[in-house]
Amino acid sequence: MEFIIKSAVTLALLYSLFYFFLKKETFHKFNRVCLFFTLVASLVLPLVHISTSHPTAVNEAVMASTDYITTLPTIVVTPETKAPLLTWNDVLAGIYWTGLCIMLLYLALQIIQTYLLIKGGLRHTDKFGNTVILKDDVKSPFSIFHYIVMSVEDYEKHRQNILTHEQEHIRMYHSYDLLLLEVVKVLQWFNPFVWFLENDLKTLHEYQADEAVINQGIDAKQYQQLLVVKAVGNRLQPFANNLRRGSLKKRIIMMYQKKSNRWMMLKALFILPMTCFAIYAFATPESKVVEKLKTKVAAVEQTFQEIAAPAEEQTAEQPVPVVEEQIAEPAAPVLEQKEEPVVAEEAKVEEPVVIEQEVSEEAPKDSIYETPEKRAQFQGGDAACYQFIAQNVKYPQIAVEHAVQGRVMVCFVVNKDGSICDVTIYSNNAKSNVEVRDVEGEKEEGAEYITLSELNSARKALEEEAIRVIKAMPKWDPAEEKGKKVRCRYMLPLSFRLN
Repeated sequence: MEFIIKSAVTLALLYSLFYFFLKKETFHKFNRVCLFFTLVASLVLPLVHISTSHPTAVNEAVMASTDYITTLPTIVVTPETKAPLLTWNDVLAGIYWTGLCIMLLYLALQIIQTYLLIKGGLRHTDKFGNTVILKDDVKSPFSIFHYIVMSVEDYEKHRQNILTHEQEHIRMYHSYDLLLLEVVKVLQWFNPFVWFLENDLKTLHEYQADEAVINQGIDAKQYQQLLVVKAVGNRLQPFANNLRRGSLKKRIIMMYQKKSNRWMMLKALFILPMTCFAIYAFATPESKVVEKLKTKVAAVEQTFQEIAAPAEEQTAEQPVPVVEEQIAEPAAPVLEQKEEPVVAEEAKVEEPVVIEQEVSEEAPKDSIYETPEKRAQFQGGDAACYQFIAQNVKYPQIAVEHAVQGRVMVCFVVNKDGSICDVTIYSNNAKSNVEVRDVEGEKEEGAEYITLSELNSARKALEEEAIRVIKAMPKWDPAEEKGKKVRCRYMLPLSFRLN
């Protein structure tokens, strides 16, 4: 999907330049080259990979839209957890592949019908080596590659005008433009700009053929009358050019339009900076930058540990509530409202802190990528990941008894071989639905509150369960950077919720 999104953005940007600067000019051949370049660029530029010294705003937006973010949508865990049937990624991917299959079936239908039209009939070869096919059931003449198809009546009455028109289409290789267009249409059927481009490209083909016919000395009025008479019939053949009704008015006007000043071609130079912009927008940050960020994060982590140290000393006998830092929300819709954690006053942190976990001794000592070109994935996709968690996670009984619920954010690393390591808790905002009291000694019988110690024990149980499930996962498909397998860090939110 990453390639498709980049391809659609590239086509939209380049076509917009053509629409605003060149569409109304009379440089038919030049405009055709610009549109052909747009089609080629939409397939080639997304494959060009460069590195930038730092991610830009455009780069971050593109990364977010192409699934670079390695934070999975929140998974809700209840005492009777069931695996979600579909995720938003699955729905969108299903819609895209369904549309693509429909386009392929429609294209196959077009090819079959075109084959039936050029099969059989009376045939002869013109002076340019093209095959002219005469059939009675052809309403509107058309040409495709080196075939010209027309009715016997048209051949007898309008032979010169029609053959000259279709021979120009063949001479200028218009069918190859349409062949490439069909490929892009199948891939980008959802992109409105590709449909606008199709209409403009086919209209330019007709402008070129009309201009060639007039330049050969054929009477313009007689030719225009022929266009009006023959601009009927269906238009089902792909890669074919025919006398289309949709652009008839524009074509007649274009025959009398004054030629544009050739200096206006310089407006096409805007395509160069737009092409560079598209390449730059899809660039990925250099790994050196990531390493610099890790160094800064390590310093922040040390400061955070110093701040949290007093709270740990004061509650040495009981687990300390985990501090909830502010983090970026997942790309998919969040299923629960974020709540403030219950924490000791001494452990509060005023600014959001991102903690970089140290690499365990068991893991390789090479770089860990936060946003690789191809992210790691659970075998079978996100839906399979949710299914595994739903089938293996258990809501801790102590958390149920003390009515403790909330979100636990798990951080882990997927190694080059797909194994999981460095499973840690990034944040925990779980709290109880009943009153929490910081009291010592035994609880009163029938008391409708829980102690801070009981809350901490329940929160600790949620963390241990989250870590246990992640460690029990099978190997993933590893991440890739520039075609090589790399280590990738992942965030997975588990939302424990009571019924």
